[in-house]
Amino acid sequence: MKKFYLLILLLSISFSQDIKFFGTILDSETKEPIIDANIVFIGSNFGSASDSNGNFSVTNLQKQEYEILISAIGYKDIIASVNLINQDSYVFELIPEPVLSSALNVVGRFPSKHLPYFTQNISNEKISDYNYQTMSELFRNIGGVDVQTAHDNGRNANFSIRGSSDYKPGGYNNRVLVLLDGFQISMPYSGSIDWNAMPLDFLERVEVVKGPVSSLYGQNSMGGIINLVTKNYSDEFYNIKATVGSFDSKDVNLTMSNITDNISYTALLQHKKGNGHRFNAQYEQNNFYTKIFNKKQDLSVSLIANKSVNGQPGFYVEDRPSLTSYRISNRDSVYLQLFKKQTLDASNNIVYSLSMNHFYTNYFDRDDTPIEEIQEQTFYNDTSLNLRAEYQKLVSNKSYLIFGSDIILEQSDISIYRNIYDDLKQITGGFFAQNRIQLNEKLLLGLGLRFDYRNVDRGSEFSYKSFSDVSPKINLTFKRDNFSTWNFALSKGFRSPSLSELFLQYESDYGLNTQGNPNLEPEQLYGLDISFDRSNKSNLTYSVSTFYYKYEDMIDFVYGLPVIALNRSDISSCGLESNISYQLNTNFNLDLGYTYLRVNDINDIDPILYRPNHKLISSIKYKSNNIRHIISMRYQSEQDYQDFLSDEREYEGSEIKFPIEQLDSLILFNYIGSYELNNRDKISLKISNLFDKQYELIQDFPMPGRTISLMYDKTF
Repeated sequence: MKKFYLLILLLSISFSQDIKFFGTILDSETKEPIIDANIVFIGSNFGSASDSNGNFSVTNLQKQEYEILISAIGYKDIIASVNLINQDSYVFELIPEPVLSSALNVVGRFPSKHLPYFTQNISNEKISDYNYQTMSELFRNIGGVDVQTAHDNGRNANFSIRGSSDYKPGGYNNRVLVLLDGFQISMPYSGSIDWNAMPLDFLERVEVVKGPVSSLYGQNSMGGIINLVTKNYSDEFYNIKATVGSFDSKDVNLTMSNITDNISYTALLQHKKGNGHRFNAQYEQNNFYTKIFNKKQDLSVSLIANKSVNGQPGFYVEDRPSLTSYRISNRDSVYLQLFKKQTLDASNNIVYSLSMNHFYTNYFDRDDTPIEEIQEQTFYNDTSLNLRAEYQKLVSNKSYLIFGSDIILEQSDISIYRNIYDDLKQITGGFFAQNRIQLNEKLLLGLGLRFDYRNVDRGSEFSYKSFSDVSPKINLTFKRDNFSTWNFALSKGFRSPSLSELFLQYESDYGLNTQGNPNLEPEQLYGLDISFDRSNKSNLTYSVSTFYYKYEDMIDFVYGLPVIALNRSDISSCGLESNISYQLNTNFNLDLGYTYLRVNDINDIDPILYRPNHKLISSIKYKSNNIRHIISMRYQSEQDYQDFLSDEREYEGSEIKFPIEQLDSLILFNYIGSYELNNRDKISLKISNLFDKQYELIQDFPMPGRTISLMYDKTF
């Protein structure tokens, strides 16, 4: 009997014995062992990495067939099926692939990822799922980015990355460079953007590069860049999208795409109109966008033509009706862009680009303006011509080099400039070089250097004014494995004063005389960035980044008699950003992002305004069959502002000290529900500000309460 039990025990051990999977990973060309190659069992938690001899082993496996992924830095991934029946040793050979080949993936049309920056990507899928209807709404839901605006479809929207830009009324100090397919689209007089003209429905993705990137883009990019990357469609279709909503809002988009053997043609017509949520907040936009892309020649031409009319709502103070604004603005914007890439051979490219931007804005009074409120018309007439050429060379599998030059010619005729300056022009030029070097299997080194020069022609009675600077950058990337990456960057940013900061002269509706200062010095920024990204296979990704920036000679409009642009004392900025995305299954997804920001005047001279310390963004997405539900939440802490409308004020010489007040903290919830009738028809319901929260983003500029919109999308 004992022998029988012993036999049963031995048989049970034999049948339950775990299988060990082991072997060696080699370079297919040199036959040398590959160190730290990753072996992942797809669909399970099993995995391993090769040792210094290329050997690996995985235990506790069952006798069955598995699908595995083998990857290593500098090699092409392979997917293989293994049937673990016997204890056999396996040998896998990986094909070398230059680790720097990813450097050829451009951000838009220029390789700004040549040095691995701290970039956040917002895909077209997310833009569509969340049914973002304005650029302001989109960017308010991105960590590290802040937006201040009177209303989402308004003319003036101020964007800041990591606290870089100011929002003091009358200020013209934008430190975020905005690109469309890699082309600069800012207005010469201020560096601001005509967001009404940007084709939100035509975007492939939006890329937000956080931190100073002056080593590649030069002027106005010391806070970061926003690059709007448009689509190159690969199929033929016609699409109509119609949206109606609160405050009599209407939005109609007609899109078409046509494809031949080598050429794709796309076009978008948009009409958008609404009454706005308060007096004089109405808007109307008409937009035409077209793009022709020749794949064989790698040549693209695009055109945007926009005409928009916007009310300019004033401050809402119940007992001060004189602060109500009756002004309306009418703007025509045109963007023409051409890009050409010439491939010389497998390792050498030359890139050419040319763009022209023109803006004409006219401010005038409404027909019902009281006689005592009537003002004279003002206008802004801006034109810019941008040329850029660069040479891209893959020196070896371990080095990728680019160098080039760009020049921007700008002319600005603005009625509110000081009349002693006539026909203002400026020329901006730069030379840049970037090199990305693979030090070993885990380390990438990025080096960048750029020289900028700006010359301002102040008219026949005044001498030229010029600014110049050198902007270096060093970046180190450490890839611990295929799932974990560390980035370290030291960089310098540079911004010369805008034309408005130099020459503006304007009396506002609320009685403050604002004036530029032709004696301003350029701004400098010195920055340290550190980030860590982790991808746990496909269901969990998270990232953490921290930064410290020091600004020197930061330009600000200081309240006084008059309000004048001055170089402030030194400013420091530090913060932390974290993002987590968890996918429980194909139907359920959770996203969470937190931002901490602290901006200080190092010498404790001036208050730092409109920069909340904390921001939290989260969303839950659930999909069941053809129905999708999204609940999103946004929180930001209170923020200081200087109440320049107050009668309580102190004088220090010619400078006015207004009382410092606080805007309340804010928490908003949104709901988006969509139903796909079939592959070509979709209906969406969106409820913004679900609980009808009353709030302000700027002093005495109330934002809308609960709004509802219904959208129908059909593709032919």
